Amino acid sequence: MFSFNLWYYLSQQTEKIMRIITIVLLMLPIITAKPIYGDKQIYSLLRKQCQKVTNFPEILGIHIYNDKKGKVLQMDIEVKTNDNKNIILAMQAMSQIGQYSKTQFHKFTIIEHYTEQKIPEGYESDAECAIDYFVREKFSQSSWMKDCLNKSILQRKIDNWSILKNNSNQ
Repeated sequence: MFSFNLWYYLSQQTEKIMRIITIVLLMLPIITAKPIYGDKQIYSLLRKQCQKVTNFPEILGIHIYNDKKGKVLQMDIEVKTNDNKNIILAMQAMSQIGQYSKTQFHKFTIIEHYTEQKIPEGYESDAECAIDYFVREKFSQSSWMKDCLNKSILQRKIDNWSILKNNSNQ
């Protein structure tokens, strides 16, 4: 009789432990999941993130739009000089916040507007590549700049417009 009572008691305890383990396993994805935000929230979070950073250039605008390949996060900043530090700060903020978007970003774009009357300069990076560098720290800054960062995107677009204009005149 004693062995039966002991067996019955242990089976009840095991059942309770299994219930607790099941509940914990079911809640684990909810607990560990990163938050996901819509475009308006990403815009607001990015602005707040940039305000926290010391010496962050003035933000002229933040734009979220779709191009042929996917969703793009663009930031226009005003700068005094052409300094890689501004690009690094802006891309880092975009990577830190952009990773939480409901729809993954395809690329991050930065347009630098100079306080003097210069033509703006544009930079773009594949979003996943930027997140891999700034958030996941998968490779070095020089590798990111060499393999992921494209400079003078505005000049490429202007060159393309010139070709189109020349072809239409013929």
